[in-house]
Amino acid sequence: MRISELLSKTAQTWPEVPYMFYEDDVVTYRETDELVGELAEKLSAYGDYKGRFILLSSSNCPQFVIAYHAVLRLGGKVLPVNPRLAKEELEYIVRDACVPFSICLEGKGGAIAGEEVAKIDFGKYSVVLKKTPEELITKKPFFPEDLSKVAVCIYTSGTTGHPKGALLTDEQLLANARMCHKGLDARSEGEVMVTVLPLFHAYAGTACLLMTLSCHSTMLIIENFQPLKVLEEMQKHNATIFLGVPAMYAVLANVEAPPKIPTWRICVSGGAPLPAVVGENFLAKYGLTIAEGDGPTECGPATAFNPVHGPVKVGTIGFPLEGVSMKIVGNDSQELPQGAIGEIVVKSPSNFLAYLNQPEETAKTLVDGWVYTGDLGFVDQDGYFAIVDRKKDMLLVGGLNVYPREIEEYLMRHPAVRECSVIGRNDDLRGEVPVAFVALKEGQTLTELEMRQFLRDKLAAYKIPKELVILDALPRNPTGKIYKLALRAGYQDGTYK
Repeated sequence: MRISELLSKTAQTWPEVPYMFYEDDVVTYRETDELVGELAEKLSAYGDYKGRFILLSSSNCPQFVIAYHAVLRLGGKVLPVNPRLAKEELEYIVRDACVPFSICLEGKGGAIAGEEVAKIDFGKYSVVLKKTPEELITKKPFFPEDLSKVAVCIYTSGTTGHPKGALLTDEQLLANARMCHKGLDARSEGEVMVTVLPLFHAYAGTACLLMTLSCHSTMLIIENFQPLKVLEEMQKHNATIFLGVPAMYAVLANVEAPPKIPTWRICVSGGAPLPAVVGENFLAKYGLTIAEGDGPTECGPATAFNPVHGPVKVGTIGFPLEGVSMKIVGNDSQELPQGAIGEIVVKSPSNFLAYLNQPEETAKTLVDGWVYTGDLGFVDQDGYFAIVDRKKDMLLVGGLNVYPREIEEYLMRHPAVRECSVIGRNDDLRGEVPVAFVALKEGQTLTELEMRQFLRDKLAAYKIPKELVILDALPRNPTGKIYKLALRAGYQDGTYK
């Protein structure tokens, strides 16, 4: 079944169940299906979308959801992007995917190339349609050869160079939505899933938009993460499941006298490792255990969750979801024994098809049906998987492996530290040495000597950072993950010294 067919079927079977809560709006499945039909019909007057990538630039709101479904109903392929992307970033994506049209919110598509074709009203909502200048769409996609089954293309933020467009089919996306549904023990009907993660990202695109559809429940769509407002909206709409990233849980744990939300029963964290101290503080505040999970965009994205009804193992990503195979391999791609650290590789029904126009990168990442995630981890005696660090982030200090995440876990326990990140810098004697970037809690101070004294009995001497950089806040990507590439660049050019 295609995603567009699933929406229509759900609207027929559960017409009055809300699909979306947004501010004061309640939009049922029937109303969503009708709005999607109205928008699709009006869009069709301006061109042919079938088989083409259509850029969708929008913050979290009903327009995003309706336009997403409308593009699919017209036979197009959704290309969701961060509305904050700059002109050159957008133009690269438009050229790479040969995008003929872009859909955005009124007054918020200034960086998107092209002239406005129309402002399209549907119900109480509206979007703006832009047509791409001909000079930007001269080269058509060439890899893979068959794009007929692709539903969504999500550009991942590359560590170097340009981002890569991960191609996902209806079948892969819906398989992942079903796996999330079962892995989270989500109920059919009655769930209200907090959707404050950006819908243009794979995490919310599957775990919120599509999983909600698969269990005919409701998204509580929130445009911006303002902690008290989020909690008040959750209380108002009887939210049951919160899907977030560690930074969100860290902030929520510090909210004074939060409103009571008796319906709230499940918390899931993904997108980045959850510091143990954040989980502890959140549990103390709300009485809820955070179930950590993981999965890259290339896997749909979800691959593993801790059991939402326990036992949760702090510092792990839990077990592979049903239908997913995971293993730890060495540099020779041979499976490693229990407890040994190597790269996590995944075989899943939701593994991506390919990277658009990048056969070499596809061949590196997708090998014999296994996605090489770039995460270093191990599997323990109980079968729980744990991520130690990103393969590219591991440091080699005097010939010894050092994992920045281990250092970060201890730094986060310092009473003055609000957030932190560790990278490596070149060293003539040891090859690399760790550098710590720290943002402090209000009114707190921390010196390099104090940091070293705090870590002295917790870490081997070669793991203790040789330099401390204090920042007001650490750079983050749109999903809230600390952006180490920006830290490295800022350190090298002197911005962060």
